Amino acid sequence: MDTKEKQNRGGKLKKSAAVSAVALLTAASVTAGSLFSTPAALLTDDGASTAYTVSVDPDGLDDDDAGAEQDENGQTKKRGGVRAILRERILRLPLLVRLLVVLPLWGVGSVLIAAASSAWPLIAPVLGKLAGWALLLALLALAFLAAVKTAFPDLPLKKLCSRRNLAALLLGASALGAADAVCAAAVEDYGQIRNVALSVGFLAALLCVTLSFALREQKRRLAAPGSEPPKKPAALIFTDGAESYTVRVSE
Repeated sequence: MDTKEKQNRGGKLKKSAAVSAVALLTAASVTAGSLFSTPAALLTDDGASTAYTVSVDPDGLDDDDAGAEQDENGQTKKRGGVRAILRERILRLPLLVRLLVVLPLWGVGSVLIAAASSAWPLIAPVLGKLAGWALLLALLALAFLAAVKTAFPDLPLKKLCSRRNLAALLLGASALGAADAVCAAAVEDYGQIRNVALSVGFLAALLCVTLSFALREQKRRLAAPGSEPPKKPAALIFTDGAESYTVRVSE
């Protein structure tokens, strides 16, 4: 192993360690921020943990209702118990450790949680659109692979998943998604015919991508060596067993 390869491997290990450290610190920050609402609750020095109690009154409930109520309360206690254990473990740490280590993590986690809470109403619609577009792209790609593999069973998947085909699928899915969004905003009663319109648009996009690839593949096969049509002979020779006759073929 030469020096350059060792340096490259060492650089990759350092990057992986840095990414892992950042992920670990982020997780610890979010956990600390979710467990304590204020710095005062984190820096309290009484070592007391938060108690999570659930009281259940079984009077007036039959056996089935009482069992369901106990199961629900058991799950609630379990979730609350995990949080209580984490809080207790943190509060048992020395005050100096909580002040110098946990408090900065709590500050970062509180900022991340507040930012996520504020951005979620804006991000959720975008994520929904992206998820719908990704699903549409996946369905279009699967239909394309099935159609082309049926027409050309000898072609490998690597050939079918070329950059040109992927670009065509991305373009088709994007065009269909954009048309759906425009129609939803412009047509008043579009919701009633949306499923039919998406089905027709999906078939149109699939035909465009599939026929384009099929025509290119057919042209490539015809132009390949050994697939050229036989050339016209210059002359034809006939024989009756005794004599031979040559007939010239006109151009």
